[in-house]
Amino acid sequence: MTDRVFQENSVNLPLNWTPPEQIITIFDVFIGYLLLDAWIGNSDRHHENWAFIRTQSATYLAPTYDHASSLGRNESDEKCKQRLMTKDQGFSVQAYVEKCQSCVYANSSEKKPLKTFDAFIQAAQYNPKAAYRWLENLAKISTSDTLKLFQKIPPERIASISIEFAQKILEINQTRLLALRDTRL
Repeated sequence: MTDRVFQENSVNLPLNWTPPEQIITIFDVFIGYLLLDAWIGNSDRHHENWAFIRTQSATYLAPTYDHASSLGRNESDEKCKQRLMTKDQGFSVQAYVEKCQSCVYANSSEKKPLKTFDAFIQAAQYNPKAAYRWLENLAKISTSDTLKLFQKIPPERIASISIEFAQKILEINQTRLLALRDTRL
């Protein structure tokens, strides 16, 4: 079913959104959603966490939403601190991001979902130009850009250790993803 949806010409890009160059189809946009998932460690892009918006005249891919299972949100402040400070490679932030599973399966016969990084790689193989374009956009985002966003969150809503942990997730995943630009997707 999903394959057919992405091949239909009757579904438009997100409403009132101007796509970057080389982003033409809804699947090109969805590749961007999967890149975002891989970058932020979103493990919750299941079949109910992407959708279409139907108006009287057209159908559009919905903007991305429900990223609550990302950036280490489910980790306690103490666990974040331990992961940031450990010398145990199996408990490090690097190990944490490498284990992040998506809700996307390689095919209907698979028992385990792909990791978020692998879901992006698999989708990117269908349109490497679109994937490369999204990677180029990711390359323009600095750690100071993301830190500025975290600093807008009231301190009673997020601990500084959680910000540090989330920043490390973004840094590691951005490095991993941008390394793909130099390889064949």
